[in-house]
Amino acid sequence: LYVTLRDDLTVWIDNEQVSHLELRQALDQRTGEDAETRIYLRADRAVPYGDLMNVMNLIRLGGYPQIAPVGLEGTQP
Repeated sequence: LYVTLRDDLTVWIDNEQVSHLELRQALDQRTGEDAETRIYLRADRAVPYGDLMNVMNLIRLGGYPQIAPVGLEGTQP
């Protein structure tokens, strides 16, 4: 499951934008509340490290410890 943090700091799961507040609920819906689902966290290069870590922490606090950071080239369309 891919979560993308874009350079404008919006969060996307697949092709759907979700707010930071809705992130846990959206992950639960997509994973069937399976906390062992691996979450691939992608971010544009322009995203500050602290903002990336904030989203990673939101995912962890949501009960998803299996997070694998991956890079994005440029920006998402």
